[in-house]
This record gives sequence, structure tokens and C-alpha cells, in this order.
Amino acid sequence: MQNEIKKWLAESRIKLADGQLEEVDLDRLEQIQSKSLQSILYLYSKSTNMRSQIAGWAFYDPSEADEPTLPSDDAPYDTVIDAVADGWRIVQFPIPDLYKFSDVKNQYLGYEFVLEKIG
Repeated sequence: MQNEIKKWLAESRIKLADGQLEEVDLDRLEQIQSKSLQSILYLYSKSTNMRSQIAGWAFYDPSEADEPTLPSDDAPYDTVIDAVADGWRIVQFPIPDLYKFSDVKNQYLGYEFVLEKIG
């Protein structure tokens, strides 16, 4: 989407300089922008290390129903770093203090990484 916006800006600057920028051009920008929805991916790893194996996951697609989707039992990535390499951005790292219990069994899935992708 970023390339599409850059292309629109370049074309629109030329049209503006020539006095030919029209409302339809702004409508096109609005259409480009409306495609940019934020998807959220929760990856629960086995430690705070981004190269740790994934223990669980959930994916939220804003264009789908309100419930998270689990299209398969297999996580979409083996590790958090694999998701980052595929363009996901980390929004939240695990908070290690949440997982330090000496007298209580830890019921968490794993160390929670929250990632986002705009597109």
C-alpha cells in the first residue's frame, strides 16, 4: 500500500502543478487508504526469545467476524522472528514478570507477543 500512496503522491503533484488535480484524484486516495486495515496476530512463544518455538496463536482480521480465527492447528510461523521477517511488526513484547510464579502453576499459554500488519 505504501508504494501505491507514493505513486499517487507523485502523480498528484504533477497534476497540482498543472492545475489539473480533481476531486476524483482525492477519491482515489481515499480508496487506497481504505484498503489499509490493521490485522493483529498473537503469538505465544515458549520464552521471551523471539527465536523460541510458538506454543499457541490467534489471528484477528478486521474484515471478518469479531472472533479470532484459527484456520489450522499449525501456527502460521515457527517463531516470532519468522513473522517479523514476513512483515509483521511487534506491538508488544512479553512481560516476563507475569510469568514468575513460585507457588502457583502458570496457566498462561506462553510468552505473548502482539504483532500487527497493515494492509
